[in-house]
This record gives sequence, structure tokens and C-alpha cells, in this order.
Amino acid sequence: MRSPLAAWRAGVRWQFALMAVLAALVVVVVVCEAIGWPFLVGPIQHRLAKALDRRVVFSDGPDASAGVRIGLIGSVRVRADSIEIGAPAWSPAPHMLLARDAALTLGYLDLWRAVRGKTLHIRDLEAGEFDAILQRRTDGRMSWQFGSAKSEAGDEAAVPTFGRLVVGDGHLLYVDDVLPAGLEARFSLSDGSAPRRAGAAASGSQGDAAAASAVAAGDAASNAASRGIVIRAGGAATGGPPTAESVRLAPGESGLRLRATGQYRQLPVRIDLRTAGVLGFIEEGENAKSQPLTLRARIGRAEVAFDGTTQNPLHFTGLKGRFRLSGQSLANVGDALGITLPTTPPFTTHGTLVKDADVWKAAFESASIGSSRLEGAFTYDKRRKVPLLAGHLGGSHLLLADLGPAVGAPAPGTGATPSSGRVIPDKHFDLPSLRAMDANVAIDIGTFDPGTDVIEPLHPARAHLLLADGVLTIADFEGVTAQGKLSGYVQLDGRKDSALWTTDLRLLGVDLEHWLHLKRSGNAPPYLSGKLDALVKVKGSGRSAAEILGSLNGDIRMHMRGAAISHLAVEAAGVDIAQALGVMVKGDDALPIECNVADLDVAGGVAKPKVFVLNTRDSTIWLDGTASLRDETLNLRAVVSPKDFSPLSLRTPIHVNGTFRDPKVSLDLHTLAGKVGAAGLLALL
Repeated sequence: MRSPLAAWRAGVRWQFALMAVLAALVVVVVVCEAIGWPFLVGPIQHRLAKALDRRVVFSDGPDASAGVRIGLIGSVRVRADSIEIGAPAWSPAPHMLLARDAALTLGYLDLWRAVRGKTLHIRDLEAGEFDAILQRRTDGRMSWQFGSAKSEAGDEAAVPTFGRLVVGDGHLLYVDDVLPAGLEARFSLSDGSAPRRAGAAASGSQGDAAAASAVAAGDAASNAASRGIVIRAGGAATGGPPTAESVRLAPGESGLRLRATGQYRQLPVRIDLRTAGVLGFIEEGENAKSQPLTLRARIGRAEVAFDGTTQNPLHFTGLKGRFRLSGQSLANVGDALGITLPTTPPFTTHGTLVKDADVWKAAFESASIGSSRLEGAFTYDKRRKVPLLAGHLGGSHLLLADLGPAVGAPAPGTGATPSSGRVIPDKHFDLPSLRAMDANVAIDIGTFDPGTDVIEPLHPARAHLLLADGVLTIADFEGVTAQGKLSGYVQLDGRKDSALWTTDLRLLGVDLEHWLHLKRSGNAPPYLSGKLDALVKVKGSGRSAAEILGSLNGDIRMHMRGAAISHLAVEAAGVDIAQALGVMVKGDDALPIECNVADLDVAGGVAKPKVFVLNTRDSTIWLDGTASLRDETLNLRAVVSPKDFSPLSLRTPIHVNGTFRDPKVSLDLHTLAGKVGAAGLLALL
């Protein structure tokens, strides 16, 4: 039996042996940590590759451990001549991320979360040169989604988050089949709270680093193209990656500078972006932070400038600031944003912009569209199954011709004419765009100008624009002109391949003397005066304005109250030379119109008077014939029947023929020849 002293001595020996083993282990760990665990380079690459379900390579030399130092105490730290994280198996890209002269720090808990499909968090990444190829497929697969589990972000493009990120010269290829978009960007950034290491990004000549980075970026783009990665937008290749300009941060400067070129929604894009920070952009949820953002971009034929803040420049999350927008047409902006906007003349506008989740809020302090001067405030809600545009449109002046390009008419002031030679535009409507969103907009315009000097504009004009399920309605229209009122509604039903147009408009109490701008010299009375009432109820269908007007069916009625007409005009219309000369000598006067009625039947795009008569004490004027909206031809005849005898009255019909673009007025020459002889004989007698 062992004595207590022997047992104690044995225990002490075991404790010393255990402590020696532990001390040896500590020494080994310290030594290995000091020399960078060179024998673990291969196994760690293998473990990281398994965890991320990607190829992971440290250094690109023949010896994998050359130029690589690893730290394992507290976190996985890697410093290497190059660190490469491969692309997913479904991608032909040569890599997802390639950092040269780099230092990478990963937390063990962060790696475990990434294995479970959550967003990868990188504690620290610093690189002299950085190249990334990011892809998102239409099926939701993203090249920056690691592991086999589905990302919690769902269809949102959740990029890796960083605790600190420094890149001396960066290059990015971004291919997104969902937006769609294809961009090549060159960037330089520095952000994070940890001190910057004196090494990769800070060492060496800036010129040499920039040149080397440019070569590396070019090689990456070339390799990407050779492996099938090209800048695409909606599946259409651009013929190879474009070249973005290189950018560099000044010594000690923090933030992000980025320049990009490519395509967005099949439109050419050029972007110049600056921020005071970048890490806040890639945080999510409550951790997201607003960062100052300055953006200058050209998308298609639209140019935008923005100064404000955002939490995510990729998805414009938490966007808030001031903007200036200009372009050749509002439709260009709609193409870039994926919303329906009308085709217009060149425009420029400025105001404030806010984006909260999927709700855009824009206040247009001033908008110049052609000759129109407008303002408004709108909300665009993408949370609905069908996005909704709501708000109000106001302004001091709206020229109708500025909306003409929306239906194919040339922009005012261009002197252009439709290629078909027609007056009525025959451009097909973009009916599918009417089904892409809904709208609810109140309209209140100070002056609605029809674009002619002949008639008085509306002061003011109010309406309610509604777009629902492909049906566009301008309801509750009300405009005041020449002491009268125009009211009613128009509707375009675009649910089918051929649109259905419905119009119901009423004109009440319009003072013709003020409505018609037919100036006369001296104290001569107006050619026509009185109060005009009119009713227009027509329907048509087609794929363009020309097709709709060419198929119109309905009724147009007009009546004048307390009306009078120029005596000289009546005699001249009746070709009564003697009485016309007499009126000119003694002075014109106004003939009261004792009876008048105009009722036009419209069938198949052809307007034909059922009754069109104007009766004065001096003459009766009749109008018959047709005006075809289908082929834009005129075949009208006006007959003036004087009630008194005049030896020089020819009393021959007046014909209006030709087309809308080139009307021709003539007298009935066969009837006129005999009447001229008779008038001459009577004159001799």
C-alpha cells in the first residue's frame, strides 16, 4: 500500500507533466501563430471551401503556402499575396472575389452562420487590388449567396457585410438578370473603425499600384468574357465589357468613389458616385445607416443628379435628398424606373425625393416640359400587386402639343411631320404599359393651351386621372373659357389588343366673340358672336389615334343663343358682289341669327351633317357633304341663299375639298359661268 507522501509526489509529477504539455502546446501555438501556420494553409483552404461551398485559394504561386500567413487565435486571419473565393458551380466566372496583397479576418460565429445560409460577415478586408464578379439569375440564385441553404434575404440581393473594408484599386463586374442590369465599375474605398495597416494598400508607388491594378482589372474582365461573363441587360450582350475610368482616394481620405458604365433595363448607363462611407450601405434591418450620397448618372437619354443620403445605393433604400432630372422625354425616365410615363418634348425638373421601403415620394418643385410649366407631388407604391402612382399635378401652363408625342405627334417647334404624311398621328399606343401600373392623380392647371391662336385657352382646367386594370380615364374634366365651361370625360380602355375610346364632352355658354380670336380692324363687329352650346358623344377603337378616329361612331350637336354674324361675311359667302360692295362702303354690321342648328352624325369615322342650317333676315346658309376622319379627306358644300334680289348676286355653292393637311376652297364653275353672263347682262340693263 502506497503511503500518502508517495501519492502526493505522484500527483505533483502528473501536474508538472500536464503543465509541461500545456506549456509545450502554448509554445507550439505561439510559434505556429508567429510563423503563420504554413502547414495549415491547405487544410484551412479545404475547410473554408467546404463551409462556403466554393473554391478558396490563398496565393496563386506554385507553393500554396508561399506568401501566406494565417492566424487562428480568436478568429481566422489570413494575409496573402492573393485571396480568391471562387464562383458558384452554376457560374462560368473565373472567380467571385479576388484580392491581391490582402488581409482577411473572419469570425468563427460568422462562418457558422454563413454555412446555415445567412449573409456572410467579413470582419476585416484590406486589399491593394480587388476584383469581384457578382451575378444574379432570374431564378434567384446569387453568386454571393454561400452554403446550400436558402438566403434569408429571399429574392433581395444581400451582399456580404463588413466591419472594415479598404480597397486601394477595385474592379467590379455586376450582372443582374432580374433588373436587368450589367455594369462594370472601378472604385476605391476606405471605411471602418479599425486602424489601417501599413502594408498592401499603403505600400509601394501609387502609380505602379494603379498600373498593376489596371492590368489586373483588364485581365479579369478579359478572363470573364472568355468564360462567358459579359455585360448583359435582359440577355443582350454588349459585345464585351465596357471600360470604366480608374479612380483613387487621396491619402487619408475615407469613403467610396465609384465610376461605372454598362446597361440598366436595356439602356446605356454611366455613373459617377461618391459617399463619405460605405459600410452602412451593406448593413441590414435596424443596423442600416444612412450615408451621404452624391450621384451623377446618365441612363439612356436621361440625366440625373442627386445629393442626399441613402442606406443602400443598389436598391435606393432609405433614399432622401434633392434631385435634378433632364432628358429628351419623360418616357426615357419611365423606361429607367420601370414605370409608365408619357412621351414628351425635352424636359428638365428639380425637387426632393424620398424612398421608404418600396414607396417612392417625389415633390417636383418645378418642371419644364417643352413650353409647359408644371409642378406636382407624387407617391409611387410598389408594395401592391400592381404598383400605384398617386398625387397631384399642377402648374401655371400646359400646352396640349407637349403631350402630342405620346400619341405620335411631332414635338412642337420641331417642324417635323408624321412619316405617313397624315395630320392625325398613326403611331401605335403602348397598351401593355397601361396595364403595368395603376394611377390616381388630381390635375389642376392654371392655363390649358390647345396650341392655337384661333381659340381661347382654358383658365383653369381641372380633372381626375384614373388608371386601373389598363383603363385610363380622365374624369370630372372641367375647364373655363370665354365665360363658358367645358366639362365631361374621356376614356381609353387598353385591356385588349385594340383600345376602346369613349368621349362625352359638353360645352356650355361659351362667348364666341371672346372664344374665337378673329380680330377685325376699326369698329367692325365680330364675324360671329353669341353663346355656344355643344355636345360631343363618340366612341371608337384602334391601336392608334388615327385608327380610333377612323372608326368613330356617335353624334356632335351645336347651337348658338343670341347669335349674330357679320353682314359682309354673309354677302361674301353668297358671292353677292353688289351688296358686299355696299356693305363695305357704308360699313359692316351684325346680322342677328334668327335660327340655327347643327347636328352631325359620325359613322365609321365619317362626319356628315344631318342638319346644318343658319338663318338670318338676309340669307340662309346650308352645309352638307362629308368630312372623313378615316382617310382625312373633305367633301363639303356650303350654299348661301339670299332672301333679297341683287343684280350682281352669283349665288353659287362653295366647295371645300382636298385633305386635312391641304384643303381647297372653290366655287361651282359650271353654275358660275351662266350666272356670270346673266349678272353681266343685268348690270348692263
